[in-house]
Amino acid sequence: MPPQAVLDTVAGNPLFDRLPLTIDQKSSRASALIMLMLLVPALLVGLVPTALLVAFASSSWGVAADHPGAAAQVLVGIGLWTVLFVLPAKRIVQRFGVVRRIHVETGSVTVSERGLFGSRDWSAPLSEYTGIARHLRSTLSGLRHELILVHREPRKSVLLHSGDLASAPAIDQATRLLGLPEIQPRELYRGRTFRTPHTPKLAVARA
Repeated sequence: MPPQAVLDTVAGNPLFDRLPLTIDQKSSRASALIMLMLLVPALLVGLVPTALLVAFASSSWGVAADHPGAAAQVLVGIGLWTVLFVLPAKRIVQRFGVVRRIHVETGSVTVSERGLFGSRDWSAPLSEYTGIARHLRSTLSGLRHELILVHREPRKSVLLHSGDLASAPAIDQATRLLGLPEIQPRELYRGRTFRTPHTPKLAVARA
């Protein structure tokens, strides 16, 4: 999964005409609720057998004592299924209502993020970024074209643009403005140093 591509998002088209560049983003609450609703069936699949085991606890203990291996497999399966629900649900809830401001100026990138569970601020030298990747992502509202400023540490990569189209002139403007090359989308999935030449649906507005 590309950086910051946890939730379906809506984005505008910031202009890449001069620095500093300020981009305001916010997560889509409607998308978060839809994603959580889609996870409910997965949760029920794990809860139903658990409820049956609790309802027939007395007889279940006898069967488990006679067949400990099978009982262990059932418990492990229920546990794994629960984890498969909890992890994505946790990510979705963490992104619910998140507001992010990205400030790019000569020599540095600063990100301020506010959400239901706290806030965080961080910055990184622009020289640590390896390039700008054009990425296609499928969301609940359709296919989105993203421009992502890629860092060697994926958690520090930032979304610059997300929309129905990322035109060649926009990409050229972004690379010229930031003095970075366009890099391949596959570099988003590599947690290592990238070679030259080488993503939330977020409401983006340029200040």
